[in-house]
Amino acid sequence: MAGRPSGPRLLLGISSGTSADGVDLALIRVEGVGRDRRACFLAGEEIAFDRELQAQVRRAPDWTLAETAEMHFRLGEAFGEAARCFLGRQEVAAADLRAVGCHGQTVYHHGGDPRAGTLQLGDAAVVAARCGAPVVADFRWSDLAAGGQGAPISPFADWTLHRRAASRLGILNLGGIANLTLLEGEAPPRAWDSGPANGPLDALMRIEAGQDCDRDGRRGLAGKVRTGLLLQLQRLDYFQRRLPRSTGLELFGETFARRLRQEAPEAPLDDLLATAAALAGWAVGESLERAGWPGGDLYLCGGGARNPALRKALRQFLRSGTELRDYPELGWDPDLREAVAFALLADAHLSGEAASWPGTTGVRAPAVLGRSVPPPILDPT
Repeated sequence: MAGRPSGPRLLLGISSGTSADGVDLALIRVEGVGRDRRACFLAGEEIAFDRELQAQVRRAPDWTLAETAEMHFRLGEAFGEAARCFLGRQEVAAADLRAVGCHGQTVYHHGGDPRAGTLQLGDAAVVAARCGAPVVADFRWSDLAAGGQGAPISPFADWTLHRRAASRLGILNLGGIANLTLLEGEAPPRAWDSGPANGPLDALMRIEAGQDCDRDGRRGLAGKVRTGLLLQLQRLDYFQRRLPRSTGLELFGETFARRLRQEAPEAPLDDLLATAAALAGWAVGESLERAGWPGGDLYLCGGGARNPALRKALRQFLRSGTELRDYPELGWDPDLREAVAFALLADAHLSGEAASWPGTTGVRAPAVLGRSVPPPILDPT
């Protein structure tokens, strides 16, 4: 580790979500450490994966061992090249960065037993070689090794950036999976994955409509919630697990979408979408009640924040006193939230600071996350 810095520094965060549609990059300037850490957003960009690479990532469960190794390298190249080109456009030299925080592409996450592991592809050494800067990666494994779930790990950034915005607030990220961060002043955050969000909705649309997603939630809004099916889904083992908990698309992705169809073979697609959205909203509300959340502003981010069917379900299942708000009201871009989070995690790693807590991942004690990889040493000749 580099040790605690004495002044301002630049960090670049790289993220690719479970939808595998591209790379998000965020350049930030950071000052201070610990509770005095402050961050300023400088620039960001979203770069789409080419269709072939996206299709390859989506068939990850069927890869051979050789294909897995190849994709580890290819994704490292993709992330490193994206960083190099982005820095060039921003006229920032790689040597001016303290580090790049690169999460990699998640292709597997355990279903509740941390010993089953997690897998993010995009080798850090390849990223470092392509972009020419030190890289901090493998954030989840440090948490797993210390007894945690390895997720969610964005609460460190939420706590750093937003804990002083109100005496109590929540941040709900509606990606493939829905995850919550609860902030109450200077206390360590609480966090967990409530359950599905876009994962089953997108999978249903791919399987049954040949489309990537339900644009603007139109079909979900047009559908009718199948009450019996919803009650059946609420009894799934995942929703009985204690908090904090984590999950992935292995549980709430394509397999789950096919289960919905199997359980309701006669249902119109719109009804299945409405029911999956209702399950997502219920899971958020139920987990907040289980956590004893007394209410407060809940800021929405992630692609699902733009889905009216999901927002409708949230309003139905959230207790009174919880107000839905949009993440940009906190002053940051919701589409780059995770890229910013990985930049801040890299800074914490190099400063030797813990970035996960028992209340966010179930880790036995606060843990320093990540591994650092230097760029290649260039031959001066």
